[in-house]
Amino acid sequence: MLNPLITAKRILIAAAQAPDSASLMRLIVERIRTALKVDVCSLYVMDEQGELVLTATLGLSEESIGTTRMAPGQGLVGTIAQRQHPLNLDNAEHHPRFRYFEQTGEEDFQGFLGVPIIHLGQTLGVLVVQVQETRRFTEEEEAFLITMAAHMAGSLAGNLKKATRPLVTDDHVPVLRFQGIKGAPGIQIATAWLVKDDVRLDDIPERDGTSIDYEQQRIAEAMADTRDELDTGLDQLGSNSNDTLNSLLDVYKLLLQSPELKQAIAEEIQLGVSASTALKRAMLSQIAVFEAMDDPYLKARAEDLRVLGVRVYRHLHEELNERMQPENPVILVGREINISHFTRIDHDKLVGIVSLEGSALSHTAVLANALGIPAVVGIGDEDLSSLDKTEIIIDGYRGLVIGHPPVALLNEFQRMARQEKALQADLSHLKSLPAESKDGQRVRLYTNTGLLADISPGLERGAEGIGLYRSEIPFMAHNTFPTEEEQVRIYRGVLSAYSPKPVVMRTLDIGGDKALPYFPIKEQNPFLGWRGVRFTLDYRNILLDQIRAMLIANVDNDNLQLMIPMLSREDELERFHAIVDEAVAQLKEEGYPVSKPPVGIMVEVPAVLWLLPRLRDTIDFVSIGSNDLTQYLLAVDRNNPKVASLYSHLHPAVISALRGLVRECTRLNLPVSICGEMATDPVAVVLLLGMGVRTLSLSAFHLPRIKWLIRYLHISDCVSLLDRAQNCRTEQDLRDMINDHIRELGLGALIQ
Repeated sequence: MLNPLITAKRILIAAAQAPDSASLMRLIVERIRTALKVDVCSLYVMDEQGELVLTATLGLSEESIGTTRMAPGQGLVGTIAQRQHPLNLDNAEHHPRFRYFEQTGEEDFQGFLGVPIIHLGQTLGVLVVQVQETRRFTEEEEAFLITMAAHMAGSLAGNLKKATRPLVTDDHVPVLRFQGIKGAPGIQIATAWLVKDDVRLDDIPERDGTSIDYEQQRIAEAMADTRDELDTGLDQLGSNSNDTLNSLLDVYKLLLQSPELKQAIAEEIQLGVSASTALKRAMLSQIAVFEAMDDPYLKARAEDLRVLGVRVYRHLHEELNERMQPENPVILVGREINISHFTRIDHDKLVGIVSLEGSALSHTAVLANALGIPAVVGIGDEDLSSLDKTEIIIDGYRGLVIGHPPVALLNEFQRMARQEKALQADLSHLKSLPAESKDGQRVRLYTNTGLLADISPGLERGAEGIGLYRSEIPFMAHNTFPTEEEQVRIYRGVLSAYSPKPVVMRTLDIGGDKALPYFPIKEQNPFLGWRGVRFTLDYRNILLDQIRAMLIANVDNDNLQLMIPMLSREDELERFHAIVDEAVAQLKEEGYPVSKPPVGIMVEVPAVLWLLPRLRDTIDFVSIGSNDLTQYLLAVDRNNPKVASLYSHLHPAVISALRGLVRECTRLNLPVSICGEMATDPVAVVLLLGMGVRTLSLSAFHLPRIKWLIRYLHISDCVSLLDRAQNCRTEQDLRDMINDHIRELGLGALIQ
């Protein structure tokens, strides 16, 4: 009996050894041809122009590979792609859609079976088998091929796309397109500077130690040298000090000083291994905990430990990195661009980042945003070596990298880059101006922060406060719960930097999908589990210590506001207030001049939409967490690539829910703000202003753009557009309608 799962597994194992995409595609058709015992197996892949290209075959003419092409709907293969439905024919020539391609030599084959390869609703290609005799393939054979196509679609999607890229020839260099994750916005055209792969913790060879005392001395000296390197600022961006970089290096110092890390290394050395082996094992053990987390923000913190581990390893072996000294501005390109690369190049020579690894929440993205340079990360397993020393285009708005661009495409992106640069220059004067509409409605623009490193960009771009400060970092920077004193130092740095502007600090939002490395939590459905205020109320001592630290840090600043994450019940709010009251009473007794700050809730759980009247007397403000609220309303995990396309904050249900929520807050005289991706989307901002929202919290980069938009809007037009939005059939129709209005205002540059 045919077993598609075994065949698929063998193909995927072999795929890891394939030197290139062409070899992998040939391997696929070989294995399937052998399993089905057919005369022909062929793979057609959809290229970037939307044509099906014969990419690999055994049985048809080898000369037809790469030259046989057809549009969807053309021939049997095109029909399968268009209809996304298999064809099982005993005599292919008798089908009305049959088309003969002379170069293939397929006239010798009658029996035909083809199935589409579909990924996330899109046709990636078509898988075909043929036999000489006139016969229909069995149900078992058809089921096997359908199953193989499904496995290929999910596991080999990236390789299938690469397979249609033309080979480089002497007289023609093809355009190369790489799709990644939007790390930092912007457009840049410059020479690529390929960064060689750094030492990787996983690849450090394991060896026995010379003696326990000697290895302990070596690791102690290496960690001291690393600490001195961080303290003295040897890694500054060129000769310019940079607050964001310094803040990130402070995080490294916290990690380096962790007694738990030192203990873990010491325990490994006691087993008789070398200092570098002990470092590797201790670091990888902690990294594994972070990487197992579902939350992308916390998962990205594993990068910090990897970078720090490599720094210590280099000091162990006195292998210090050399500075990069390009003559002209460059875009750094590599497998993993991290903080150490930023520190080895002058600020004015770095204009963009392209990284195979990383996420939108990694420190690479944070630094790129702070420096105002575009970044594309998370491209995946691609070969970027051909880009070295060539001119490339990086589009941080779309997560796109283009190598060897033709003149016409280069000219278009140069025009866009000039337009963007002019726009940024034109908007710089807005820093000191209010976000006020044409008809005199004032809107407050706050910024979101997740690290100490995020503080400076918001101030530089005119933020009127912090609308969301994620307080997880002090807890993630240690291998035990941080002390009250440690938290006070960090919170005071945030509050004093913005004083007297308001700072909304969200209390610890961990649990479930945000497990701490020293407090792992395993749940079948973490997004509906033990997280946010549910966790901290069960560990009230942790919450009490955190609130005490925030209150102490607020002394002499008086700009703290507390926000509760993931609230879904009235009794949770009552218990939270009791802990705040207890913290205030304790600190007053200890002699601190503290008072109870305003307390608000983050609306993420849909249940709160109907609880507001019951909560009104015990909350001071409402902040709408648009990302999670949209996710819960639509039952879509936006980090799951299989369903991420269904996630949209312009979905009619989301717009309707938000409109009702804002209306209820207005009726209850509750200040309401919104944070998340909606606040950076010009289309969504128009709708939010129409609803009555007058406070937005957004990433620092987008502050000038959104302020520019607001200063050109009439609120009456926003209300009218919101009413018209109810009649839009699709989210795209809605977006097009409002974008038309934005263009009419002369703000077409905002539409990316």
